[in-house]
Amino acid sequence: MIFQLSAIPAFGPTGRLTSYLGSYKFLTNTCGVVNDQIAKHQGEMFRVPFIDHWEVVVTGKKLINELAQAHDDDLSVIDAVADVLQTEFTMGASIKYDQYHVGVIGSTMTRNLVARFDDVYDEIASACEDVIQERAKGESGEWISVPAFDAVINVIARTGNRLFVGLPLCRNSEYLRLSRNWAIDVFIGAFFINFMPWLLKPLRQRIVDFRRRHFKHPGKDELKKTVTERVLLDREFGVDRPDRPNDAISWFYDAASLRYSPEEVVDEIVQRLMFLNFSAIHTSTHALTNVLYHLAEHPEIYLQPLRKEVEDVIARLGWTKAALRDMVKVDSFVRESERFNGLSSYHYMSANTFDGFRFSDIRAAAEGFDAIRHQFVHTTPDYVTFGHGRHSCPAPYSTSDAICETGRFFAANELKVALAHIVLFYDLKLGDECKGVKPANSWLSIALIPDKRAHIWFRKRKEVEIDL
Repeated sequence: MIFQLSAIPAFGPTGRLTSYLGSYKFLTNTCGVVNDQIAKHQGEMFRVPFIDHWEVVVTGKKLINELAQAHDDDLSVIDAVADVLQTEFTMGASIKYDQYHVGVIGSTMTRNLVARFDDVYDEIASACEDVIQERAKGESGEWISVPAFDAVINVIARTGNRLFVGLPLCRNSEYLRLSRNWAIDVFIGAFFINFMPWLLKPLRQRIVDFRRRHFKHPGKDELKKTVTERVLLDREFGVDRPDRPNDAISWFYDAASLRYSPEEVVDEIVQRLMFLNFSAIHTSTHALTNVLYHLAEHPEIYLQPLRKEVEDVIARLGWTKAALRDMVKVDSFVRESERFNGLSSYHYMSANTFDGFRFSDIRAAAEGFDAIRHQFVHTTPDYVTFGHGRHSCPAPYSTSDAICETGRFFAANELKVALAHIVLFYDLKLGDECKGVKPANSWLSIALIPDKRAHIWFRKRKEVEIDL
């Protein structure tokens, strides 16, 4: 699949200067531009202008499958993500050039997802209780207004860091503030670098200085203190001791201690942990926020069927990873939210209508692989939330199948556990300012951002009629 860029249909003017007009329109109306061009060029390619380059969009099953199977020498995910995130300036050169975290995440973390499932659920339950009930002013059972985005990013940050750094640091307020802001600032920094005219590129390190600000953050001091203590324990008592924590600090130490001097190991582990926070927080926060907006928009349709499914499955299997496989409606609701809020919509019947049970209905009518292919984590040319093929769900700077699956399945489990817990223990509805309509997304270039100001009202159920 080799094409001359000039032969691919373009959105807007293509002149050296006039293309900036198109890039402004694309920046301010990304979703509208892409959907209009998809309708116009279905089954073909088209290009959209960024400030300093053209981005090519591929549509149609044939071309998407061809793209998905392309060799890394022809289409490099590593180089593409490096350009998008400007890693050398936003996260540090060693993240780009020394990728030992790939093996750690793809092998060690994968092996421990099941073993750490109880901790993940415990943190989701504890975080939901904290972010919702901290606003309660009266008796249990009252309606409580909660800023949705702020609540979700706290739940996601705590849950990921329960796996990464463990208790008590995963609940430390300064460290959580660092984790939340880091994920956001990496994208903001990359955004401004990418939209600089090429003549200003040499100044990007001076202009984007937020990394220096974070290196002085008190949350980083807390992280470095914890990592230093853990490294000293490993050196004194060994890595095979029975009480050694099973978390990312230990996993990264095992790898970093073989590659770096004792003086460098702590800073290396800290840098990889910040990378993990960036990878885990941003997209999962946006996904869960939209899931809850959809549920709160129509609780009269979705809440009871979801709750009954969760009650039935938990009564049989408890809060286990195996239980998630039987939560078909929960899986469908999350998958549909991602479809509806992304750019996969045009492939489906009634594509502009949210149908939370779209995929559970499809699975009920299908058999074998036809049913499996509609699970949330499964990619197809029609459903590219995680990408598709050999390049699907890439952790930045890796095309390893293992690391891709680790990130995808951890995120899917986290989202489904959070939704299942909330429908089991809470009633919810949209805030009055929403007037019964799901808050609209906004776009910052190619990044979709759910409404950050809208509130959801929660009411804790007084009785949960299953044996937990």
